[in-house]
Amino acid sequence: MREAHSDIRVWAQRGVWGSVLLSSGAWGAGALPRGVPDGIWGAPGPALALIGATAAYAGLALLLWSWWQLGTLLRAGAVMSKRRQWLTLGGWALPLLPAPSLFSTDIYSYVAQGALAGRAWNVYEVGPSALGGPLAANVPEVWQNAPAPYGPLSVLVSRAVVFVTGEQHVVAAVVLHRVAALAGLALLAWSVQRLATRSGGDGAGAWWAAPLNPLVLAHLVGGAHNEALMIGLMMAGLVACRSGRWILGLVALTCAALVKAPAAVALGCAALVAVAGQTGRWRRLGRAAAILLVSVGTLLLTVTLSGLGWGWLDTLRTPTHSYTPMSVSTDVGRLLRWIGTEAGWVTTPDPVTVMRAIGTLAGLCGALYFLARAPRLGAERAAALGLLALVVCAPAVQGWYLLWGAVPLATVAWRVLADNRIKIAVLVLVLMVFPSGRGPTVTDVVGAVLGGSMILLWAAWMSQRTRDAGLQPSSRPSYGEAPLRFP
Repeated sequence: MREAHSDIRVWAQRGVWGSVLLSSGAWGAGALPRGVPDGIWGAPGPALALIGATAAYAGLALLLWSWWQLGTLLRAGAVMSKRRQWLTLGGWALPLLPAPSLFSTDIYSYVAQGALAGRAWNVYEVGPSALGGPLAANVPEVWQNAPAPYGPLSVLVSRAVVFVTGEQHVVAAVVLHRVAALAGLALLAWSVQRLATRSGGDGAGAWWAAPLNPLVLAHLVGGAHNEALMIGLMMAGLVACRSGRWILGLVALTCAALVKAPAAVALGCAALVAVAGQTGRWRRLGRAAAILLVSVGTLLLTVTLSGLGWGWLDTLRTPTHSYTPMSVSTDVGRLLRWIGTEAGWVTTPDPVTVMRAIGTLAGLCGALYFLARAPRLGAERAAALGLLALVVCAPAVQGWYLLWGAVPLATVAWRVLADNRIKIAVLVLVLMVFPSGRGPTVTDVVGAVLGGSMILLWAAWMSQRTRDAGLQPSSRPSYGEAPLRFP
């Protein structure tokens, strides 16, 4: 068992070095802002960009490898104390705090939306292009004229950030958004630990599958996506509901939906479980009425105090304006459109529009199915499956959207996520997006090859040292022993 603890510590420390390398590389290969007066994140020259890409990919490879090995150890029976869990999460997440945005440029849309709201402009009617200047220039072209697709609570956070930093300090605004994301991550991690323990599961395993997940670190922390706040509030709400503090839980779940609307699935699951837990028709009706009163009251109060109105209900379709290859419904529609065009058929209505509508309907039906089964499945499992159904069928899908369902699933079935096929899928989802958040360049490709090769060579050297020392790596883990255990 002592060897298992030693291996846990070794791979946790290697993950820290991976995060440090990734953060350092972002200064040359991340989603750097353009044309802003802050000189900290200046445009790198070709040499610095290549060095940054190499360091970023070396760090990413080391971080992914460390995460994989920790999962293998935990699945084999190794024990990871709560103190080690928090130390590992801090060591893997905090080095990313001062780094430029990674794997996405969406953060600049958040900053622009905060600036629009700060000027008392309606973010649900005008897009970032109305700002002009550097703030608008850093927003991807596809979102230049797009209104905000997020709930009022997300916009309020961005408005508060820009109020503190000022519109002219984009670097500070990005870092402060990441502070908010880290707060969401801390809430997420605490909630996962509590829920996994109360469900009779392994808190360390759930911790590995959720807050330590590379998708969480890369996109919720590195990209500072507002999913960190949404999922953190959602999981905290589920903890409160399971603890019997259902009023507090409903407030947190409603706030999560006011960051991003899909969290309403978890709100519905928790509400049904709370109603089903009552005995007698009148008790159930009373609980249902109280739940409706708390949820609607929180919704109305938040929207009223924000002063942003209800326009966000009309902009929920905004993400569908861009094509995302992971959307099955959109891909099928594009294929049918191509077949129709090649065959000379009249494709009216547009197959893409039709398939997206069918996909959306299928996702909603899937979410409603699991919602109805929440009293039997439990709020966490039902919410996880309902959100995954919603994502898989959605007309716009990003890799980190899968975390909506994966995080609550980790609290009740983390071993499912520890399957090698799922782990490989996570690695692919992380690696399919470049650190710059933009299209591939020669620098990105060369940096990926160089950085990955460095880690492979280091691993081969360590393996040779093990053989030279007369230690034979075990083929199967036992009580936390990794398949390839290095001193």
